[in-house]
Amino acid sequence: MKTKENHVKSGIYKKGEVDLGSIIKAIKEKPNILKAGSIHTFTGIVRNSSMDGKPVVSMKIDAYDDLANKSIEKICKELKKEAGIIDVMIAHLKGDFDLSDDLVYVVVASAHKKEGFDTVSKAVEMYKKEIAVWKRED
Repeated sequence: MKTKENHVKSGIYKKGEVDLGSIIKAIKEKPNILKAGSIHTFTGIVRNSSMDGKPVVSMKIDAYDDLANKSIEKICKELKKEAGIIDVMIAHLKGDFDLSDDLVYVVVASAHKKEGFDTVSKAVEMYKKEIAVWKRED
């Protein structure tokens, strides 16, 4: 979702509405970026097999946008409280996806690399458990 100023913020987006570059740009435009020494990213993509090994050729993702956006906001807010974390943004995509299409972006700006890497990993684990999205693999 975008703000009135058309800046990207964390949330659920339709496929094609946002990309990794626009999220990094949004983080770099915030005044607190001057405290950051690194930006870390995670991009989740569609792979050719499910968790149980079944072949996958495409995927459909849908979400309860309001609930998912609240969960994403809560995760980002919680992670920003950690020492050395300057900003956290998560953008989860919904729609129809082919193999290797991007599904989710996690971007963390941190004072130093260690807390940045650790926070990206925490963010991924948290959104997998907490965000109201569902997928259908075909």
